[in-house]
Amino acid sequence: MKNKIRNWAKAHRKLSVAIPTMLMAIALIVTMSPVFADWSAAYLDVTGTYLVSSSAGPREMDGDRHPRVGFNRLIITTQVDKEISLATLEHLGTDIDLDGIVGPGTRPTIHLYGTDSDGALIHVQGRVRSDRAGDVVSISGRISGLITSDGSRWDNSADGTSTISVADYHSEPISCLLTGGTDANPKTLLFHNPYSRLRLKNLSSLRADQLGFWFNLENAKTPGPEMMLRFAPVTRGEPTNTSYWGGGADGLVDITVMPYQAPYTGTGAWVECDLAEDDATIIYYGNDPTDFTAFGGVPVADIADVEAAINAEAAMTADGDDASNWVLTMVSIELWEAGARNCYVDDVTISGQLYTLEPNSYLSSFRATKQ
Repeated sequence: MKNKIRNWAKAHRKLSVAIPTMLMAIALIVTMSPVFADWSAAYLDVTGTYLVSSSAGPREMDGDRHPRVGFNRLIITTQVDKEISLATLEHLGTDIDLDGIVGPGTRPTIHLYGTDSDGALIHVQGRVRSDRAGDVVSISGRISGLITSDGSRWDNSADGTSTISVADYHSEPISCLLTGGTDANPKTLLFHNPYSRLRLKNLSSLRADQLGFWFNLENAKTPGPEMMLRFAPVTRGEPTNTSYWGGGADGLVDITVMPYQAPYTGTGAWVECDLAEDDATIIYYGNDPTDFTAFGGVPVADIADVEAAINAEAAMTADGDDASNWVLTMVSIELWEAGARNCYVDDVTISGQLYTLEPNSYLSSFRATKQ
């Protein structure tokens, strides 16, 4: 009995030491971890402009390969706590409006979703990285997309249109229908930042099937479609100008090739436009990259002469600028001039890559650096 009492006393002394020690440890954990208690209410400010330095390799719905698609900028405009109510992803086609949520903490997950008027679907899923000061520096993760038809359709016309069509096509069931109206403003199929290594100097020795498209202009109607090529200096860490009108504080040049002006008339049949082979009137407008002085407006007879004509412009020579190594940043197939007419466009070739305008999808990793 004495032994039982002695053993109980020893155990009680040990317990009386252990309990305070455990309580002190719990108190230390609580006092040393205030960040976790605040996470439910603390959200990083992720608003800003991010340059996306990635591209995706889509597949068409039948499994065929599709030309690679580059991205331009991810712009997050409006955020309240976890909710992001306005963001934009710029890419080959229409800029996609997004919304979504961002998680709490110092390295949260972000999800953004969006669609456009053509039915394209985009999902951006990533992790946000910040520096020691708590400022966001980048987002990385995956972008998935389902694109209804390549490019974007845009018009600046009172009664002209640019729409996806299944009424007629060249090779597969989707094309773009450009409809002329009563005014001379453009109706266009636009490709922003196509995946291309084509430089302005390459126009002097353009190979067959590098640049072109198929079209079907309504019988006996005129004029036909044009192809506009935008070239701009190589810019690292800076987005390119994707405004159709260009201009502003940007060095660039828009070269419009016009093989189907009057007296050309449509036949109601599909015709191939190959810029390396078709004779055309060519006109260009641009700004030099030093002080953005406008130049251009004088027609050029041959696409092989465009490079020399641009480099000889007074605005370019005044500051020793040279456009030969400017890169292709936008392509537009378009109707100008007034006149009611229908023109289908299909199978656009850019830098030797064929865009069939058919639906495609992709899943790609990305990294976006805050500017």
